[in-house]
Amino acid sequence: MDDEERQEWRKKIREVISKNPAVDEEADPDERRKKMQKLLVDYPLVVDEDDPNWPEDADGWGFSLGQFFNKITIKNVKKDDDDNYDSENEIVWQDDDYIRPIKDITSAEWEEAVFKDISPLVVLVHNRYKRPKENEKIRNELENAVHIIWNCRLPSPRCVAIDAVKELGLVSALQVSVFPELIFIKAGKILHREKAIRTADELSRMMAFFYFGAAMPPCLSGIKNSEEDVPSYSSNMQ
Repeated sequence: MDDEERQEWRKKIREVISKNPAVDEEADPDERRKKMQKLLVDYPLVVDEDDPNWPEDADGWGFSLGQFFNKITIKNVKKDDDDNYDSENEIVWQDDDYIRPIKDITSAEWEEAVFKDISPLVVLVHNRYKRPKENEKIRNELENAVHIIWNCRLPSPRCVAIDAVKELGLVSALQVSVFPELIFIKAGKILHREKAIRTADELSRMMAFFYFGAAMPPCLSGIKNSEEDVPSYSSNMQ
């Protein structure tokens, strides 16, 4: 993996560790044995398939993966000699807490997100207190638009989200006052500001137009070609 992927993995590991406070090791052998027995009762390693207490939502091992992950799906990959392959229940392994199409960033991360990597970028500026339904809807539509691009086997533009309630200085520097707003950026230039609530299909066509040279979608007809410099913002300005 490259440096960026390695940093992302390390960040995720630190987040997981921070959620689990340090616990002193149990030195007393009797207490340790009691705790181990309790763990075996709560999470048995071997369960009789005919056990009446077998949980109905068990994923084949006597426990549910939902006990350990928020949203997990699994895809069964068929082998050449696998006669028991069930194609009707095909699902994809994905930890919903890890990779998401939209990454939330802070003011301190703005410079790196925009100027260190000049690849196409879509910025969602949202405000939970102003038009909350519209803010939630556009985020969902943006995520779906990214999946549309992925399904076309194209590298989607990076997508980041800025919380206007927390990042007041950055939002002011971006000159955003109506929420939500999508800002399409390429090579340090703002190509377009979108204030309307667009569907995933419309957003994917806008991405294709701005970043892949596709035809202009009808929703952009009449807009003027203009480029703004992306404002620089440092956390010490707050």
